[in-house]
Amino acid sequence: MKKIALFFTIVAGAFIGCNDEKSSFTQEYDDLMTQNDSIEQLHSQFQNNHEQMKQEHEQLSQQMNSLEVQDSTVFENLAQHEVLLKKHEAILAGHEEWIQGHKELKDNFGNLSTDEMKAQISEMKTNHDKIQSEQEEIRNDHETMMQEHSSWRDEVNNATMTNNPDTTS
Repeated sequence: MKKIALFFTIVAGAFIGCNDEKSSFTQEYDDLMTQNDSIEQLHSQFQNNHEQMKQEHEQLSQQMNSLEVQDSTVFENLAQHEVLLKKHEAILAGHEEWIQGHKELKDNFGNLSTDEMKAQISEMKTNHDKIQSEQEEIRNDHETMMQEHSSWRDEVNNATMTNNPDTTS
């Protein structure tokens, strides 16, 4: 009889410990989902900024192509910007996929085993860190591109004024 009572005590303890662990993982997941919501808002801003940067790049490229620009490296730099913009687009698409995947996990998270919960939480943390790191990289690239675009615009304006002396009066 003592063995049966001891067995049930051990099983009950394991069950309670498992529930506590699941509860802890569920709370951690909820915290990560709050972080995911913030990251999603930033992601949306990044997508808008990226679209604006693409439009500005396209306009500047058209202006540069229509003028006789003295510095041929500008065209090489414009091409590099285009490559960067395409890279950013792919990165942002990947971020969108991760964010949506995290949201889809929400409905089924409570049904996962503790090991699956732990693995999903670990994966989310890794994804969040990568998203934030890549967002910082994109932000830095955009700042550099904006500075270069500004410099090139000045060059375009100077070329326009040089070619059209009537506009300087």
